[in-house]
Amino acid sequence: MTTTGENAEAATVTAGRQPRVLLLSFNLRPHERVIALAENLIEQGALVDVLVMDDQGWQDVIGRPNLRVHSLDGAERRHLVMRAERVAVFRGPGAVLSGLGKLTGQRPVRPLVRGHEKLAGAFHRRVFMKSYAAVRPMVLSRLFERRLPDLGIDRVDAIIASDMLTVTLGWKLAKRFPNAVATTSLDPPVLTAER
Repeated sequence: MTTTGENAEAATVTAGRQPRVLLLSFNLRPHERVIALAENLIEQGALVDVLVMDDQGWQDVIGRPNLRVHSLDGAERRHLVMRAERVAVFRGPGAVLSGLGKLTGQRPVRPLVRGHEKLAGAFHRRVFMKSYAAVRPMVLSRLFERRLPDLGIDRVDAIIASDMLTVTLGWKLAKRFPNAVATTSLDPPVLTAER
């Protein structure tokens, strides 16, 4: 496994066939440099697989030859941790208040419902999401690892983790593909084919 850091020289990838690059980008809106990097790699003749949370930001480049965009399609929202938080914080208490409203009439319960919505939203933002941020890279990594066999990725020459959320997955992929160059640098690697 060859790794290069952010300040390292541009990596050189040598392959005896069309180079294959995994570009990991979990930001909701891809950075201009990440899109430019994907386009540069395609121009160098690489087959680029982009792993993203949501493919909405990639609509301009989807459909280009040698570029495949793979999305989680909302799998994070369906993850057990996220579902458990929604049930325990939002749906469970909301169902209790709704039932209470049906029993007593809506008027006395409305302030309780508004109070619950306000407290649940504050808990979600200030407590749950801050705690979840610590394990989120691991959760996303596992979600993509489960999908990897379905993506048909059997060989990789370079792995580029473009943001903080992708570093864990990049590290795991670098262990899976030990001959690949793994980097967090957005400077395009030099791709060469052995002859």
